[in-house]
Amino acid sequence: MIVETIAAAFVPVASEALKQLIGRVVGGVRPTTVNEQIMLMKAENDRLQAIAALDAPGGTPSQWVIDLRASARYIGALSVIAVGIGSLFIDELAEPVRLTALEAANIAFGFLFGSRLAATWGTRK
Repeated sequence: MIVETIAAAFVPVASEALKQLIGRVVGGVRPTTVNEQIMLMKAENDRLQAIAALDAPGGTPSQWVIDLRASARYIGALSVIAVGIGSLFIDELAEPVRLTALEAANIAFGFLFGSRLAATWGTRK
């Protein structure tokens, strides 16, 4: 169970590393003229504008929608922590599932409080 979880987590990392390695070996896309450089920069600009347009809401959303979008990652992290701790109280769960749930809770806890804890490590008097 844990091996499958780790392997699934490394698939996107491995594919990105392979893509970067091929780009480095081959040299990637290199413009040969100033006109090609301008075209590449325009294509990158268009790509970034398209990504920004996907994230922009159509019109002005309600304030509760704005607040919900802003707090969604924290609500999700707290729910992962709750499920991870709740897995301790379910006797029928297999041990690898319980360990995976607790590890997910640890990761979410680190997301919520890790930077605050790390910031105070060197400031104790």
